[in-house]
Amino acid sequence: MSDFTQALSVWKDIDLSELQKSLDTQGLEIVDNQKESVVGRKSLADKTKDFKKLPEEEKPEAFKGLLKAYQNEIDALTKRCKSSDNAFLGVYKLLAEAPDPYPLLNSVVDMMVKVSDAEERQAELKNLREENAELKRQVTDLADAKKKADTLEEKMDTMIQSRISQKEAELNATYDEKLKNYEDREQDLQRQLDLTRSQLKDLRASHDTSQAKLLDHSQRQDQEVDAKLAEMDLISADLERANSRVAAVERRNEILRAEIENLRTGSDSVQRTQALEAQLAESDAEAQRLRLAFEELKKSTSETIVAAEKKIAELEKEGRIKGTETDNLKNRLKQYADYDEIKRELGIMKFVEFGQDDDDEAPMPDPNADKANLQQGQTLEGLLMAKNRKLLEELTKIRVAHSELELSLQAVSEEVIHTRTELEKQTSLNERLENDLLQINQRASNGPVEKEETIPSGQEGLSGLNLGRKSTNLEHSATPQPDNSILPIVTSQRDRFRQRNAELEEELRKQFESITELRNEIKTLQSDNMKLYEKVRYMQSYRDEGSASWSSVTAQANTDLGKYRTMYEDSLNPFQAFRGQEAARAAQDLNVIERTVLVITRQVLGNRRARTAFIVYAFFLHGLVLYTTYECAGSSQKSVHVPSGSVHI
Repeated sequence: MSDFTQALSVWKDIDLSELQKSLDTQGLEIVDNQKESVVGRKSLADKTKDFKKLPEEEKPEAFKGLLKAYQNEIDALTKRCKSSDNAFLGVYKLLAEAPDPYPLLNSVVDMMVKVSDAEERQAELKNLREENAELKRQVTDLADAKKKADTLEEKMDTMIQSRISQKEAELNATYDEKLKNYEDREQDLQRQLDLTRSQLKDLRASHDTSQAKLLDHSQRQDQEVDAKLAEMDLISADLERANSRVAAVERRNEILRAEIENLRTGSDSVQRTQALEAQLAESDAEAQRLRLAFEELKKSTSETIVAAEKKIAELEKEGRIKGTETDNLKNRLKQYADYDEIKRELGIMKFVEFGQDDDDEAPMPDPNADKANLQQGQTLEGLLMAKNRKLLEELTKIRVAHSELELSLQAVSEEVIHTRTELEKQTSLNERLENDLLQINQRASNGPVEKEETIPSGQEGLSGLNLGRKSTNLEHSATPQPDNSILPIVTSQRDRFRQRNAELEEELRKQFESITELRNEIKTLQSDNMKLYEKVRYMQSYRDEGSASWSSVTAQANTDLGKYRTMYEDSLNPFQAFRGQEAARAAQDLNVIERTVLVITRQVLGNRRARTAFIVYAFFLHGLVLYTTYECAGSSQKSVHVPSGSVHI
């Protein structure tokens, strides 16, 4: 609360409306001063140009007027600068101790949100109380339902016992009937299977005899085969019908058995028992569910009521405390309603003071080229020849590009080596220069008179520079200061060397990046060449051996593609593929733990960063173990140590 009152008093003393009016007048005055400054600079520039155009005889007379104009402009600039400084200092004096209004406004917004939350909590508490009353009413209903459920349970116990005995008798009879039917069906199916096998043997024998007589009686054999096939179809149809009849008889027997048991035990009592069992189960489940729900709701309602009462008390207390603050801040917010307008005007003033022209960006051209696709009907041989020629041309272009890339890579490597040698040379020269400078400074501190008479031996490497020697026309002046004349030169030269060294390092880094890119491009070109050679081999499989032109093209391609032939044949090595299959099979035969260890090992060894991280982790773990062992040994020695004076024998 003290922060709010202090902020209100400070902003009241600032009087923002009056400050805005004074800033408006000062801003207009600054803009006018800028315009006057621009006009004054233009007039001075015109006078200076006119002065330069005057002859040498008239310049001394015109110089007084030009000097007076410069003095007037300097006085005007000083006056304008002083007025701007006074305006800034006045605003700074008012706003230096002013607190930031944003946290205060943010706290007001938070208070308003908390008040709305308190209202929502009160409404929620009212709803919870209503729900609690409804749950209490449901408790009485649950007690009545529980009594009814107890009576139903007592009635159903006796009925369930009688029903269990009846159901056991019915199930035993049904199982006996099913077992008997299954045995009869198995015997029937076995007889049918034996009959079918005998018929199949007869058919095979007749088929063998018909095959022997096939040369002389082809037509008759066809008729016999058709007859046998028709006979087989009839037999299979009879078998299916017999199976269906057996299944129907079994189902009918089961139905009749169930009807007999129902008539024996009474179907009406069974249905009533089932209905009562279902009703009892539903009643028990509903009663249990309602009981659990009531307990949970009762517990949650009591906890919610206690928490809500505490929260309401806190919110009411906090609302009473912050109600007055909210009203005060609302009134203050009304006074700050023109914040956006002030911000916009301040942006305009900043633009007027510090505005710069944006760079124009020239639009990039976007040409579009149309291509005409012409298709001509050709033979397969012509198409293959054209495709082969095209592939050979592409291969030649890629080979030329590959050679150019190798040459450029070699040139870049040579340039990198040359740059390194030059860098080492410059480094040695820099060290030599620093050593010479150190010797010169030492000799200058020892005796400047001796330096004037003789040239030190340390300056032999810098003989081209005028190190610490004055011209003859300054011999009778004050004592010379060679350090003051040498240091700026050497410092500037050192800065130039450092700048050049940084440029060379940046260029070296770029060369390394370009070398890496070229190596990657060479790898991609090699893979593309392998794919092109595979296409060429595919095209060669359709060659015409009688064509002379094709023979010449093939001979030229064979001479050019010898290297890629060996690479392609190595990639198709069956032993390599077999080795990979054996490795995969061995990996599949491993158990889960060994396979997991193998996968993790491959991942770690196949990645450079993973290997580095694993090595660092291993060193760290070993160091931790050694340190822990050492600490434990030291602590154990301290604990075992017993003073000699305390031991008595």
